[in-house]
Amino acid sequence: MTRTGPELRAVFGLPATADSAQVRTRLTKGLAKLAARLPDDLSFAVSTALALSEDARSRFYRERVDLVASRLHRDGRTATRHIDNGLRILAELAIADTTGATPDARFPLAPWQTTELRTWVVLDREAPEIYEIRRVTTPEKELRELQLEVSVPVPDGWKAGSTVNDPEIVVLSGGTLRTRLDYSSTRVVFDLELADPLTRLREHELFIRYRFSGAREMGTFYTCTPRFPCRSFALHIRFDEKQPPLSIWKVDGLHMSEVEDDAAPRELIGADHAGEVNTQFQELTPNMSYGVVWQQQR
Repeated sequence: MTRTGPELRAVFGLPATADSAQVRTRLTKGLAKLAARLPDDLSFAVSTALALSEDARSRFYRERVDLVASRLHRDGRTATRHIDNGLRILAELAIADTTGATPDARFPLAPWQTTELRTWVVLDREAPEIYEIRRVTTPEKELRELQLEVSVPVPDGWKAGSTVNDPEIVVLSGGTLRTRLDYSSTRVVFDLELADPLTRLREHELFIRYRFSGAREMGTFYTCTPRFPCRSFALHIRFDEKQPPLSIWKVDGLHMSEVEDDAAPRELIGADHAGEVNTQFQELTPNMSYGVVWQQQR
């Protein structure tokens, strides 16, 4: 019992008088029920990592991670991140059940979260353009505005304190751009006032366009690095057929500093006959990066 604190006992209803065998049995059943509520891939990852399934109970942890990696067709590091993401969501579900929170309030520290993000990156025009449709929900009683940010390359000749209106940000529907701040040389933060206040259990859709005018040159990658939870991210990139990339990779849950690191784990992919890449991600972990990086011809 020394390894189970009061919070764990409260969540799983463990009596203080229970012996080790009783604690293990109740924990296993409780965790298995929670894991069954996760998406199939996360459920398998968590169940295997915690040795909840019969075929995983006799394995060492490293072997269980390898089993998850094999099932997901990923390397060990990616499998470990997948397990960590599943464990985080499982813990949030357990806490939500104990406190009586609704499923939409699984992330109590996030004022809003993205249920679906669809992004089109168009690179075969005079200036790169990015179109983004984002659907958001909130656990709050009412949400009137939200803050978004975009990471961008340092412009040529940039000096601290100078303002560069690049990329141009236009809200096409769903709200109004109220403030824009060049937070640093590589980070633009902007506030959006929603067209209508967003209330709990409802969704709101935003349609935004970003366009580079030339002051900054778009880098050879595009990723989503969510500040708050994001359930689904679909990325479509159309490359210029006159200047196709030499290589294209998919990055799935890397630290931002690792996105352009050749040594970081990433999956080699290819464009179709139209010069397009389409890829999807589920259950994105906040502050990790998901997307596509490419090597351009010189």
